[in-house]
Amino acid sequence: MSIMKYTNVYKMRLFIYISIFILFSSCVKDYFDFDKLSTEITWNPTVAVPAVHSKLTLRDIIQDYDYQHLFVEDSTAFLYLIYNKEVFSYPAINYINIPTQSASINYNGNEFISSGFPIISPVTVTKSTEIIFQPPNSSDEIDSIILKNGTLSVSINSTFLHNGEIKITFPTIKKNGFSYSKTINVPSSYSGVSTFNDLQGYTIYIYNNQIKYNIEYTLYNSGNPVTPGDQTSIEVSLNNLQYKIIYGLFASRNIDLYEDTVELEIFKNAKQGHLYFVNPKIKFIFKNSFGVPLQSTIQSFKIYSTTDNTYYHYQVPSQYNPLDIMYPTMPTYTALTKVILDTLNFPDIRNIIYNNPQYIYVKTQPQIVNSTHQNFIIDTSKISLNVEVELPLWGKSGKWVLQDTTDFDFEKLYNDSDNHIYNIEFVKFNVFTVNNSPAEAIVQIYLTDTLYNVIDSLFNYGDILHSGVLDHNGKVIQATSKQTQTTYTGPRLQGLLNVKKALIRATLITAEHGNRIVKFYATNYVDVKIGVMVKAKFNTYYDF
Repeated sequence: MSIMKYTNVYKMRLFIYISIFILFSSCVKDYFDFDKLSTEITWNPTVAVPAVHSKLTLRDIIQDYDYQHLFVEDSTAFLYLIYNKEVFSYPAINYINIPTQSASINYNGNEFISSGFPIISPVTVTKSTEIIFQPPNSSDEIDSIILKNGTLSVSINSTFLHNGEIKITFPTIKKNGFSYSKTINVPSSYSGVSTFNDLQGYTIYIYNNQIKYNIEYTLYNSGNPVTPGDQTSIEVSLNNLQYKIIYGLFASRNIDLYEDTVELEIFKNAKQGHLYFVNPKIKFIFKNSFGVPLQSTIQSFKIYSTTDNTYYHYQVPSQYNPLDIMYPTMPTYTALTKVILDTLNFPDIRNIIYNNPQYIYVKTQPQIVNSTHQNFIIDTSKISLNVEVELPLWGKSGKWVLQDTTDFDFEKLYNDSDNHIYNIEFVKFNVFTVNNSPAEAIVQIYLTDTLYNVIDSLFNYGDILHSGVLDHNGKVIQATSKQTQTTYTGPRLQGLLNVKKALIRATLITAEHGNRIVKFYATNYVDVKIGVMVKAKFNTYYDF
């Protein structure tokens, strides 16, 4: 046999593989194992090839599609399609912050002269004062703060011509029962700042909105005079206060406004028709680790429909808007509050799902509300909202149309396509299917040019793959079967040279032309067997 003849054999194989690929990438995605294709094709006038045999359970399809773990299967193998997204999460550390706490105190020469200084040396003058506590919100009533970190800064400006020592003690800042205290050396005529970064683990106790502290200022006679005009100013600051826990009463205030969307991918490519679910649910799940009363108002709730590319606005039932959000009674705990919108309390839900909702949009305003008893906020506290859509696969579909496109440039696959096409009399596909699912399907693949003008279609439109036989609950109890043949002859083969795209359209209809309520189980399956027959013409120019 000549080299050209072997080339033609290779091209014929390639044509068969590409045809099968277009057919089954549209119907069942990538589930067929193409290693099963027979490659034993010889240059005979007629060749029949057993191409594919694959049994696909719904569980197989789910494992490929369920990359986000969207499907849930109960103990009976009944399926739920669940979409869940966190639409906002707000940590307390970004919202509840402790301002810098500061106060100042002054000493003058008379206070030491009246105590006998410099004749008497050393002399200590003790003063007690307080920092007026600045809460995160002016109306908050904070009674204690357990610190994760913090800094004490002491700024000193002294005109005394004597060395001294300042001891600062905070009797209401404690750790393991001991008060926080620092001693600072003050040289003659001194100006400077001392900083201490060691407040970790201390608790600040706040009484009457005050943080009390004591200062013991000691002067040592260095032989210089003392005048009544001599003075030392001391500014004390507690800054960079990072809390582990704050206890107290927190005033009402709004938290930032949040908005986001949840995408329901099952409706992403829906172009026509509708799905009817018997028991759909939309859930708002609030997770709250703020130890304070909270409310949330849903300010906007709308659905984007792929049927007409329009947003539709809906009102959440008034009993849930505003919604009181449960809160934990102990630190590190999280409280859950769930709102479940179903067909009983939210009849619009069937209209929402019926209109092919690709996106659910939610805008929410959380709020801290006043409380009459002590609450807490910890550094890891946060409030978050998850929107979950639960679609039990129990319902019906009336001509629900899915559509997608893929590139398929037939001409690029062959270097001398004309010679190859004229050597083929026909290619026949023989498809045998067994359907153990509750859905009928009409699948068509249109071969188009670059402008999506249809050149050919693979099937005779109207061929229906019938559903399995159902019991009174809509569950398949017996499979059905069907055999379909599609033949490509010379003129149709020549038309493939202009094919650049494949437009795939599937019309899904549940049993009894979409009038029957059915249930889908993970054990539903479709068994597919495909054979290919190729008849070629002899060409004396290329053959012996």
